[in-house]
Amino acid sequence: MLHADAAEPLLRPYILSSNVQGDMVKAVIELKEALTAGGFQLLGEYSPDADRHVIVVTNDYLRRLAAEETSALFSVPQRIGITRFEGRLQIAYTNPDYQKYAFRIKGDLEPVRVQLKNILGEQETFGSSRGLTAAILSGYRYSYGMEQFDDFLYLGRFGSQSRALKVIEEGLRSGRGGVNVVFRTEIPGAAVSLFGVALKEGAGSDQAVIDTVDIQPLKHTPRFPYTLVVRKGEIFALHPRFALPLDFPDLERTGRYSFTGLIKVLGAIEESLHSLLSDR
Repeated sequence: MLHADAAEPLLRPYILSSNVQGDMVKAVIELKEALTAGGFQLLGEYSPDADRHVIVVTNDYLRRLAAEETSALFSVPQRIGITRFEGRLQIAYTNPDYQKYAFRIKGDLEPVRVQLKNILGEQETFGSSRGLTAAILSGYRYSYGMEQFDDFLYLGRFGSQSRALKVIEEGLRSGRGGVNVVFRTEIPGAAVSLFGVALKEGAGSDQAVIDTVDIQPLKHTPRFPYTLVVRKGEIFALHPRFALPLDFPDLERTGRYSFTGLIKVLGAIEESLHSLLSDR
């Protein structure tokens, strides 16, 4: 596993907004109001478990950036997580600076980071004790021979965008593989659709990820949901063997908090996503 040089700026996947006592329902309502008033559009929301809620937002700036470069598609949905833990509410969100380098985005995500900071505040970044440099993130893989950013998990090629959309919509309506839709959004001018999906069943469920690796005091709730891209008749996602280590970069080789403990979960995530399209 790669680690950063301490002399270089260090990046972490999440930003902590606050960690205080509070009411979950009230916090969710207030966050949605603040985000929409601050210039974001609500894409969707859901609860990975009883103590977590995720709000997904975007804006026109992110959509325009994604229309210009495919790498930016995975930053279109920005996620805010609310987690109830030990009597307090952790409010955290995805770090655009981390995404810029991990997703090899050429455009500027600084306006998005500033906008989120102005609305939500910023106490600290977290998700990696050591942090990663921009150089390490730009070529990130958990270990030699594993997937990098552009080694996408291709779920199907259908010859046309309309056919691909029909297939994924049918799968989501039927809930195949325990995959449920959280949001759908379009990228104007690019003939691209993005779907956010929750995995509700089996060994690759969102709950399985939480139980297996989300065991540190500050929770990685903003990593959910998964993003599926429908582009030029193809359906693809970040490969789980890239995406999960990226979200949990401190994973050890073996033990309680380890990549080894996650292997079955990773395989099951692939199976669930493939099964979404299995009846085509």
